[in-house]
Parts: sequence; C-alpha cells; structure tokens
Amino acid sequence: MAYTAGSSVYFCSLHCLLTLALQKFVKKAGFPGATIAPVIVATDKTQLTQFSGGKSAYPVYLTIGNIPKALRRKPTMNVCILIAYLSIDKVDKTNMTQNKSPSQLQCVFHQSMKTILSPLINAGKEGIYCTGSDGAICHVFPFLSCYVTDYPEQCLVTCSKYTTCVKCKAKHDALGNPKPGEDCTQKWTQNIIDDAKKAAKGKTSKFHQFCMSYNIASGVYEPFWKDFPLCNINEAMTPDILHQLYQGVLKHLIHWCQRMLGPLELDHQIWAMSLASGVHHFKNGFSALSQITGLERKNMAKIHLGCLVGVLPLEGIQAVTALLDFIYLSQYTAHDSITI
Repeated sequence: MAYTAGSSVYFCSLHCLLTLALQKFVKKAGFPGATIAPVIVATDKTQLTQFSGGKSAYPVYLTIGNIPKALRRKPTMNVCILIAYLSIDKVDKTNMTQNKSPSQLQCVFHQSMKTILSPLINAGKEGIYCTGSDGAICHVFPFLSCYVTDYPEQCLVTCSKYTTCVKCKAKHDALGNPKPGEDCTQKWTQNIIDDAKKAAKGKTSKFHQFCMSYNIASGVYEPFWKDFPLCNINEAMTPDILHQLYQGVLKHLIHWCQRMLGPLELDHQIWAMSLASGVHHFKNGFSALSQITGLERKNMAKIHLGCLVGVLPLEGIQAVTALLDFIYLSQYTAHDSITI
C-alpha cells in the first residue's frame, strides 16, 4: 500500500479530514459547487546584513494548497506572495521585569498577525466568490491549514513554552520517551489562557505562573488564531527539514562525535578523505566552520559517516547510520509500508 504526501503522511491525512468536514459544511449550508482553499502562511525573521548595521526583516508569506507543490516551490512562478512585514523593533526594557519583555514581544506578534489575517475569519465562515481560469464563479471557503516556520516561531505561534513540544503536552524532560504525549489542541490552549485570566484577576505574575505550569507561553491574552474556523494551530505546524533535521538532528550528531573523538581527531579524518566528484571537501574540517548554511549542512551529512569508519566502534557506526537514514527517509515525497 502506497501513501503519497507532501512533507509527511500525517498532514495529508489531516488535509483529507478537513476537506470532508468542509464538504459536509458547504452541503448543509446549501452552496452547490462550493470549494475550499487551504491557506498556507509562512514567516521567517531574516538577517539581511552582517557588517553594516545588522539589518533584519520579518516577512509574512501566503499561498494556497490548491496549487500543486511543484509550482508553489518555484519562486519564479510568483505563487507565494508577500502580504506583510512584521515589526523588528526592540522593546524598551526600562522599568520592565524579566518576564515582561518577552511577553510584550509575544503580544506584538499576535496582535499584528490578528490584524493581517483577520479577513480569513469571516471568509472561512461565509465564503467568498472567486472567478476561476475558466470564467466560472466559485464559492470558496479559505481556512488556515498550514503554518510554515522554524521551531522558535512555532512556539511563538502556538503559545507553547520554549523547549517543549508544539504538538503534544509532554514536558521538556519527557520528550525522549518512546510513548508520545497527549496531543495539544487549540481549544485546550485557549481554555488554559481563559482559566489563567480568571485566576490572575488582573495580576500579571499570577497569569504568568498559571500558564507556565501548563507549559503555555504567558505573554499572550488573545491568540490571533482564536476565532479561525476549522483550524487547529498545533496540527497546522509543519515539519522543518532545515532547522529540525539538518540544524537539529545532524548538528547534535556531529557534536556527539566531536565529544567522543575530539574535534581535532574528527577534523583529521575529514582532511584524510580523498576528493570525489559531487562531494564538498572541507579542507579545514568541521570545527573551524561558523555561520553554517543549509547547503553546508547537507554536504556535511554526505561525508560524516565515511569519516567515522575505523575510529568509532561498531555500535557507534550503527547509531550514526540509523540517524542519517532517518534524515534522508523523512524527506521522501512518497512512502510505502517499508519506508514508514
């Protein structure tokens, strides 16, 4: 049995469930020929310059799931549009407590996103009329289906405490358990925030303590996704290959090997590798690298296993092989029962 998916089978199943739910909704509302438009939002705070003032930008991009992935991924197709720039100004920390400063940044982000995406609330409930390429007018129901960003911003968007999971309720010290934790839901997060408001009675410190006891970020009183129809913000978080696999799993893997062998020994193994076509040769090893790009991470993964043969015991080689297999298998665009 084969499963086709974009980034994972899970999100394909989620999309199907949401599609069925929307079909029942539009049929009940009496809109023949209505369709849905899964909205995909992406944010990424980007460093523009390094040596001329450290300029940054915080763009918000939008596209829809009705367009094939092969087209969405091509910048030249202009399928993904820029809809806003978020504020990058620093907060004045004068007379602020330690918890007040990050809380202000969280509030600014959610209020900004609420202003930007608020048209989706009414459009998702009542629909909008759009003209297709064939000239036919369709009744379209857009809804927020995916939010693409890196882990720190995933915590910011879902109101999750940093170092915890944005998908489940497992605490930070239980993330390595074989059994997954209970799923987080948008409704559960909103209920915790509402209960914290009642318990705090206007006192910021009590609100902070109540939220943090449930691993909920304590700086947001009104999340921007609160009133979005057919939306679960925790399930909308998509896997991030660059930050979670290459700058997450692979980075830790290389760090572990450097601790076992020593940075100089690992560098020596890299120097000793012969040149090969299509493989980047790190003439100064890994320890001398700084500001490592995504492409460099991918090239490091290609040669990492070969550098360890003969210097690590068999058990270590098997562990490294398993983690590298996971990194590559998880990037498959299609899976069967064997790869899963």
